[in-house]
Amino acid sequence: MWLLSAQLGLSNLGLILVLTSAIAAIWLSVRITLVVSLIALMAFNWSFVPPLRTFTIDFHQDALLLLAMLVVNIIIASLMASLREKSRQSQAHADAVEALRSWSDRLRDAEDPHDLLPTLQALLMELSSRECALFALQSGLPSKDLASAIAEHGVIAKEQRDALWHCLRSGQSLGPATGRYEELNDLYLPLRGRSIPYGAAMIGNVLVQPFSQSIQAQALCDQMGIALERHHLLCQEREARDQAQAQSVRNTLLAAISHDYRTPLATIMSAASLLEQQDERMSHAQRRQLAKSIVDEADRLRRLTNNILQLARLDAVGTQISADWESAEEIIGSVVHRMRAHIDFPRLKTNVQSGLPLIRGDSLLLSQLLENLIDNAFKYSAPHYPIEVSAFADQHFLTIAVSNKIEGMDASKFEQFFLPFQRGDHQHAEGVGIGLALCRAIARAHGGDLLVKDGDASVRFECLLPLGSQPEINSEEILS
Repeated sequence: MWLLSAQLGLSNLGLILVLTSAIAAIWLSVRITLVVSLIALMAFNWSFVPPLRTFTIDFHQDALLLLAMLVVNIIIASLMASLREKSRQSQAHADAVEALRSWSDRLRDAEDPHDLLPTLQALLMELSSRECALFALQSGLPSKDLASAIAEHGVIAKEQRDALWHCLRSGQSLGPATGRYEELNDLYLPLRGRSIPYGAAMIGNVLVQPFSQSIQAQALCDQMGIALERHHLLCQEREARDQAQAQSVRNTLLAAISHDYRTPLATIMSAASLLEQQDERMSHAQRRQLAKSIVDEADRLRRLTNNILQLARLDAVGTQISADWESAEEIIGSVVHRMRAHIDFPRLKTNVQSGLPLIRGDSLLLSQLLENLIDNAFKYSAPHYPIEVSAFADQHFLTIAVSNKIEGMDASKFEQFFLPFQRGDHQHAEGVGIGLALCRAIARAHGGDLLVKDGDASVRFECLLPLGSQPEINSEEILS
């Protein structure tokens, strides 16, 4: 201004001073801006307003100029301070919204929100700069204040625990500026769900050091409460669904067993009664026929019982099979030989690749798998069509397949029959509907799988068994 005083008039120099004051008000507080503006006006009067080097003012218009400059500086400083405060509040609000959004995302992605209770404690401590503690219900709200019903985080004294329980049960905040128990030193906030609270949080020494972010803290607690409630309802829903499913499976099993056990038992009882009462009147062929029916029905009961027991065993968690190196050719040969004694001999064909590698598994389970597949094929296949059992190997898997033609059934629906107690609607089909479910369970217990492929009125079940490194064969052991 001193450098420009020779070229500019007094009013123009005053505008430069006002502009400088407005720029300074962007960073300086209102109080500092006003003090500096007053000092600048006095320096302006001393340096540029006649008479120079004095605070005396000769002209009224110069006094009006100085007064206008002072008022403008006050207005600018006040407006800039208000703008800065609103900007700060807006930024604080944006930070709070972002914190709530981030917290909501973490709660949404958490499998169990109880695992994030220490995180909530840390957020409250960061927000309040005070010691915080909290507890949350493990499941439902108990009738009494039981320590075993809650999960605690932080150091909690007995009086504070009582206040937390009261806050939880009432669902209302307690402590300073809440309208309830304001004489307390600590602030208590409930973890509110949509129906009931699921915990409570404590922020210490609020009465000694006022805490202004209580609304933000309550919002964090409410989000945790809603997440805990959602988790509790999901657990109840899962438990109810499991119970309903277990009851449905139990009812289906009992109904199926009561039907499928009754038929062979009735046949066995009838044949045995005839042998007991009419033995002398029957011919040798009749007695042989009755004895055969008893053996057949007893074998049917054996297979049914074995299937049910094996399925229950394989479905158990952590079940390990008794695995050893086995010959697939021997397993297939023994099953086919045994099945041909009970079914139409010419219909059962085999196509087994020579020199199949050994597989590591349980021979009894694998035999049961193949036996069930063959039995299932005869139940649902068209009459007089052949049933083919084939086996071949590649670099990674040994495949045992059972193929047959079907009639009166959509082959694409066979996938649903891998579920327990699902049966086809074939009029001659028998059984409780666990054969294919057991076959897939056996295949997966060996690290493989059971697949179904359908073509033109045909269906092919393929059991894929993984091939590991073949064992070394000791020639001396073979000779011995």
